[in-house]
Amino acid sequence: MDNAVLVWIIIAIIVVAIVIVGALALTSRRRNEQRRRTEHDKAEKLREEARESDLAAREGEARAAQARADAATAAAEAQQAQARAAQADLDAQRLSDTVDEHAADASKHRAEQQETLRKADEVDPYVTADAEPEVVDDQPATRSRRADRV
Repeated sequence: MDNAVLVWIIIAIIVVAIVIVGALALTSRRRNEQRRRTEHDKAEKLREEARESDLAAREGEARAAQARADAATAAAEAQQAQARAAQADLDAQRLSDTVDEHAADASKHRAEQQETLRKADEVDPYVTADAEPEVVDDQPATRSRRADRV
């Protein structure tokens, strides 16, 4: 064989080797790109799950904060109710005290009225100690039994 054929065979082997290496490199690059895309998709899926988990955690925290606020509101309302009840007790006690004062005043006025009537009976010449009320001309008048006897 001659040198020229041998050179062409070597060149052909080198070209085939380059084509094979190029094909392998291209295939390897495609696999690497496909693996990177798969890993990227997996990472995106994990990020989405993390966002959903974060959202769920924030919703849980919001519900817990709302429950704490509701409990605080209920406690405040209970304290207000206790304060109103205490104020009502004080008002009731104050009114009870004024009832006793009013009753005492009424008794005093009744006693004064009775004293005034007694004095009027003492001044009236027609009234005796055992007087009975009598109505004359639509006017109350007191007539004594002594006057009946006279």
